[in-house]
Amino acid sequence: MSDFRIENGELVEYTGKGGDVVIPDSVTSIGDRAFYDCHRLTSISIPDSVTSIGKEAFSNCSSPTSISIPDSVTSIGEEAFSGCSRLTSISVPDSVTSIEAPAFTECENLQDFTCPSSFAKQLQTILPQTKTLIILHIPDISDISAKFRPGAAVGFAEDNRDCTDENGKAYVKYIKANAAKLAGLAIEHPALFYLMLREKLIFAKDLDAFTKAVQDSGNTELIAAVLDYANSSVSEKDKAKVQQKKETLDTNVTNFLFDAEQIEQISGITFAVTGRLKTFANRNELQACLEACGATLTERLSRDVNYLITNTPDSGTAKNREAESLGISRITEAQFNEMVGRKV
Repeated sequence: MSDFRIENGELVEYTGKGGDVVIPDSVTSIGDRAFYDCHRLTSISIPDSVTSIGKEAFSNCSSPTSISIPDSVTSIGEEAFSGCSRLTSISVPDSVTSIEAPAFTECENLQDFTCPSSFAKQLQTILPQTKTLIILHIPDISDISAKFRPGAAVGFAEDNRDCTDENGKAYVKYIKANAAKLAGLAIEHPALFYLMLREKLIFAKDLDAFTKAVQDSGNTELIAAVLDYANSSVSEKDKAKVQQKKETLDTNVTNFLFDAEQIEQISGITFAVTGRLKTFANRNELQACLEACGATLTERLSRDVNYLITNTPDSGTAKNREAESLGISRITEAQFNEMVGRKV
């Protein structure tokens, strides 16, 4: 028995059990609510034969993390992807001429969004309300509202787009005018950081904001990059000031409030981390601390890892279970701070 009810080329209803679903090539449109509330749908393959996606077509499909819309699609209905809570990225092709708002409401984990410039003015109604930045990949920044421009700047940098054409110049103008405000964001997204250096968009008046943002991140590579940039870009009058900042930053990065006698204890040790940190601003800061002490922070657990830093060492999370199976010692953030003599 087929998992699809298809009438005159329209996929009216999906009746399968979920999993990885491939829509038949005979389908030309996905009807309203065709996959509504299909929580067990893990991935969906939409064929090039489809030209439209109906109202609430994939609403409340809470498992997929990404959905690829083919170039054949021209319209997306109202709330077509609403409630796709695990959806992190979506790309709307240039072929789409109509998106009924709000197409992506309640997609609270959406992080990356691509669409034609023609929808720039509709972002407020198309995109979900999220607490985190949504990185946008849109050719033209001119019609993007102020709220979404920082995310568009990151997307422009990540796409490594041409800075000399009309659209590229508009992005460069925006980034240049808002360099100080974008400092913290540039640290979090190195593509933007290095674009600003490469195109010489950081001026002497913005160096204070950048050096503070770099210091807060603890990323020694970015510290070196911004200071090299400063030395090559600023006037001789400002170089003494830059050197003074460098000495302060180098001292802070090396010591990081650690007890010098205890630092040697973790040299050559490999750490991993899981969960939210309480005494570090972010994982970049923790990584910088470890690197300054000759230790390593890794993303994946293996038998080469000595310690897993977790504030819930006794919980039955997958990471804790994996660490236990590999014989990795689990320590809390407080125990780590005690290990290195860090006072917080």
